[in-house]
Amino acid sequence: MTATTNRRTLLQSLAAGLACGVIRSDEATAQAGDPEPPIRRGDRLDVAGREAQLLQEAYRLGCDYEKRYGGCAQCTVAALQDALPFVPADVGLFRAASCLDGGATPTGIQNCGSFTGAGIILGYLCGRTRNQAFVGDKKLSQELMRGVYRRFEQRYGSVLCKDVRAAAKGDCPHVVGTTTQWVVEVLLEAFTDYHVPPPPATNGAAEKTTGTPD
Repeated sequence: MTATTNRRTLLQSLAAGLACGVIRSDEATAQAGDPEPPIRRGDRLDVAGREAQLLQEAYRLGCDYEKRYGGCAQCTVAALQDALPFVPADVGLFRAASCLDGGATPTGIQNCGSFTGAGIILGYLCGRTRNQAFVGDKKLSQELMRGVYRRFEQRYGSVLCKDVRAAAKGDCPHVVGTTTQWVVEVLLEAFTDYHVPPPPATNGAAEKTTGTPD
């Protein structure tokens, strides 16, 4: 059995609960022992029309885990592992995030742990792998991570822990829930036909649109 077949079987079994899976863009098989990321450029996620459910569940779990356990990086990883059937609940992946919350420093002037946790998951799903040498490229994972970064910049003005906490008024559960939702968004945008709905128009914008011309 090839590495590609093994990976596809794993993804299909993980996806069975939510009827989600990965549709390969080609049938090229990997060389024996040559690792590949679970999702590659051009793949399609079959989410069976459950985009809204995945987004809601990611937010709910992220918010709940941060409230109950703390540790924004680990809570982000755990929420995405539990919300997305194509992310395995690898305990090593979860444990690796244990020292990254709060900017991983006592100063809070480094990256928000939830932002870093998002990178752990996106890197795992789409990043460069390793056999005897480094395999593949990391451009796809970087592109997805920049999608999360743009959302942080728009919402909080920064990805730094202290800035995010200030902008969110210390509501870290909401930050974690929102970050996990953003990760799901960038994955759906990249690998399905999903498009993030535009924000609702403000009252002023609506009045300007519907008002009579001068």
